[in-house]
Amino acid sequence: MMIDDARQQLEQDGVAFLPGALEATHLAALRSALAANRANGRPLSRQVLYTHGAPPTDRPPLTALMDQWLSPHRYDDAGSTRTVADALRPLADALLGEAAVLFQDLLLVKRQGQRAFPWHQDFGFWPVDRPWGVIIWAPLQPSDGGNGALRFAQGSHRLGARPVVDLHDGAPQDPTARLDFEADRWPLYAPTYALGDAVAFSPLTFHASPAMRRAGERAAWSCVFLSPRVRWCHANASNHRLCKVVPDGAPISEVAHV
Repeated sequence: MMIDDARQQLEQDGVAFLPGALEATHLAALRSALAANRANGRPLSRQVLYTHGAPPTDRPPLTALMDQWLSPHRYDDAGSTRTVADALRPLADALLGEAAVLFQDLLLVKRQGQRAFPWHQDFGFWPVDRPWGVIIWAPLQPSDGGNGALRFAQGSHRLGARPVVDLHDGAPQDPTARLDFEADRWPLYAPTYALGDAVAFSPLTFHASPAMRRAGERAAWSCVFLSPRVRWCHANASNHRLCKVVPDGAPISEVAHV
């Protein structure tokens, strides 16, 4: 897809398919980083980010949904994804129409027995003031609904920011809030991904991942780039660990996660 077409689709639908966005060398580097982080025993994310309160005591760990390594681009060893993030930066710049700031990336593994990931937006989990950015998601093997490939509610970014959800059940974390989102009211966009394919989507686009229906696991990499006009906003996700190290109200910057 030509970059102008992708930008138009991203603006209109909140999601754009990027065939062949990752080269074989990128995929190999990501697989090597995943293997290194496993071999080094790097800790997985333990829990869903409860943005403004403590995790309910009856909630399982995040590994009930998937295995996640947060921002491996910050590492200096074989577990680093920095080279791939840097290689994708020109694509993010072109999609945003300005010099993008790397906010975070994730190595993600979906295994049999882990639950479906419910519909949600990403913006509400971040301590930033506006959803000006793009997320690039790429599986490390051919993927579809049978092995948990990401799917989207096409056009749902037009709803604006909705309440942040509990990823264990898809309900708003604030029990008094109304999500006002019903997936069946939006066209379902569920791509089939060949090796190297990726998808770009808005931080406001509702997306989900079904449970694995095949043997083995599905690995993927997600990378978030934000506009340099975005500012840190602790109030948007006050429990985020970055609130301890970034100045509230300052322009977004590339920082090491704590």
